[in-house]
Amino acid sequence: MPQLDTSTFPSQLFWLGVCFLTLYFILSFIAVPKITRVFERRDEAIAAQINKASTYREQAEDLLADYEKTLADARDAAHQHAKSIASATTAEIGNKQKDYLDKLKDRLHLAEQDLYRSRIEASKEITSIAAEVANAVLTKLTGHPYPFDKPLKTRKDV
Repeated sequence: MPQLDTSTFPSQLFWLGVCFLTLYFILSFIAVPKITRVFERRDEAIAAQINKASTYREQAEDLLADYEKTLADARDAAHQHAKSIASATTAEIGNKQKDYLDKLKDRLHLAEQDLYRSRIEASKEITSIAAEVANAVLTKLTGHPYPFDKPLKTRKDV
């Protein structure tokens, strides 16, 4: 192997030093700064995107909080509206029930008056019907009708 020949060591070491220094300067002044700039730009882009994402996240959280507040307000308004409608409906039902009860009481009162009138008329007619029945029974039993021209004696008269 020619690399292991000791007579060529000084020239190999010289070219090793030249190649190493050339490579070192190329890397340190050209490649590494470019790579460093790429990493810095990448870090800046990532930081910018993270800042943008955190801004968007904060905006989304604010929007969510506003949405939840609006939703809670809407629920409260709906509950209040439902309560007011329920109370209005209850009041209206109470008024209608009162009106119907008043009408029912009026009808009941009229029916009681009609019943009272019918009872009075029936009691007036019952005397004449009783007299007719008594006359018919007396006529059948005795064969002679009782003269009802004269008023009948009532318990008060006796």
